[in-house]
Amino acid sequence: MKKRMLFFLLALGIVLLACSGGDVVGGVLDGVVAIKNRKIAGVTQKGPFLTGSSVTIQELDGRTLAQTGKSFKAFVKSNQGDFAIKGVSLVSQYAMLEVEGYFRNEIAGKSSDGKIRLNALTDLRKRNHVNVNLLTHLESGRILNLVQKHGLSVDAARKQAEQELFTSFGFMNENAVPEDMDIFSEKNGGAMLLAVSVLMLQDSSTEADFSERMSRAAFAFAENGTWSGTDRAEIADWAVYSEVANGSDLSVLQRVRKNLESWNESVPPFETYINLFWSNEYGLGVCSDENFHEVRPNINENSLFYLDEFVCNSNHRWSLIAYRENAGDINVAGVYWAPRNVGCEKQKSHVGYLPDLIDSVLRMEEMEKKQCITYGGYFYAYDALNVCPDGYRLPTQEEAQALIDAYGGSEKAAVGLRSVDGFAAVMGGAC
Repeated sequence: MKKRMLFFLLALGIVLLACSGGDVVGGVLDGVVAIKNRKIAGVTQKGPFLTGSSVTIQELDGRTLAQTGKSFKAFVKSNQGDFAIKGVSLVSQYAMLEVEGYFRNEIAGKSSDGKIRLNALTDLRKRNHVNVNLLTHLESGRILNLVQKHGLSVDAARKQAEQELFTSFGFMNENAVPEDMDIFSEKNGGAMLLAVSVLMLQDSSTEADFSERMSRAAFAFAENGTWSGTDRAEIADWAVYSEVANGSDLSVLQRVRKNLESWNESVPPFETYINLFWSNEYGLGVCSDENFHEVRPNINENSLFYLDEFVCNSNHRWSLIAYRENAGDINVAGVYWAPRNVGCEKQKSHVGYLPDLIDSVLRMEEMEKKQCITYGGYFYAYDALNVCPDGYRLPTQEEAQALIDAYGGSEKAAVGLRSVDGFAAVMGGAC
């Protein structure tokens, strides 16, 4: 009798132990963990959501991920997008976070004119910090689809959705988790998130345009785990433009960085992922030390730059050859080069033109300029000392040779360094 009683008490103790714990209500049942009295915090970002934006935690059923109707609400505390909600108790570890409000537009450098809404589906078993952003928004719909329509577990659905999401943008996963991403952090995929945020917004968009573009991408991704269509090519074309400075003006990406740095001192290298997205969309492949200086065509028929040529640069980024003269300075072998033509106006009275043997009519000023544009020009040694823009100088012979060597030597450098339209010599073959 005593043995039976002892066995019963031990069994009861095990059951009670399994059903107790500081953060759970009702314990673990088939993988479902109820959450008790938690404080959930995080940051909400497109750019950062503004003070007063609403944040809601929706309770989800532990098996179906359907909303139960129970929710907890709070507001964004500052223009950095941060929030905190205390006393959160849920029937399961799964919750849907939703933020709605105005945000800081990283391209325009000011507050948005309209409101947007973003979501994040989270598992609170091992986290109290959840960020809400564009990638959590895209991921959430896919997870729900895989669980509710395809019968996957939440963990399996999340793993698949994250892999599909990063692949869709042409990024390597790098073990990044969207709920941990912060556009101001160089860790946990912050640069990837910021790149996606800039790509999906674009500088000419209204909030309505942005929301419509996001809705199309989110619906396609939720259903198929991929995102295709003409939107991608249009975004890629815009991204190419965004990298190019217009005269003395900053490029769009330079302007974005300047805006972000005025809000936070830490801004990750998102420009690399912008370049990676559009070059992947154009079918250019990887740009690395192994194919540095190589020229490839854009094979995306939906692109405005279809069949235009792009060159792989020393910074491991592709650039449109036709935009080379608008590009920023390029660091090659420790020397910064300005890939710009000095033009045919500089030192006009002392410039020579090729070929030399032209009749007297072609020596008139306008014809001389035309010859220079067609065949190139040269300066006398003394005048050449002042031909470069302020802050620049002519390279030494050693520096020029280092540039040629960096672009594959004399046999290959002509391809990587050639002018936009190549060289032509209609008159006598000289160039």
